[in-house]
Amino acid sequence: MVSAEIAFAVGALLLYGGWAVAGGIATRSLSPVNAVFLSYVASLVIVGGYVLTLRRPIAGTRVDVAFALVSGAFLAAASISFYAGLARGNMAIVSAIAALYFVIPAVVGVFYFDAQLSATNVAGLALAVVAVVLVAT
Repeated sequence: MVSAEIAFAVGALLLYGGWAVAGGIATRSLSPVNAVFLSYVASLVIVGGYVLTLRRPIAGTRVDVAFALVSGAFLAAASISFYAGLARGNMAIVSAIAALYFVIPAVVGVFYFDAQLSATNVAGLALAVVAVVLVAT
């Protein structure tokens, strides 16, 4: 049986893939900013509806709420950058390079949150970078 975290990760993988393809198609005639705006309208409808059905208050420390808002700002800026890349370049290359985002939290985790990376983890990160370089050339 597949664990819940793996099932959610695979779901995210498939949905992010759909997001990248749909974004690439959208930017054929829409500007990147307008494509992102429309995608966020759809996101707000879905997430807003989900939050309303849960009927739970949004509660957390001020610091955690601030980090959630900063996270949203990073995501918005990244989305605009990603869609601008899609509008100008090859979907496979732009998506592969952008997909390396996971390297940043891995490095930040090691330096600021005492996360431990094994030699296998480091090798995996290095191989991911090599794979993207190969896709992008």
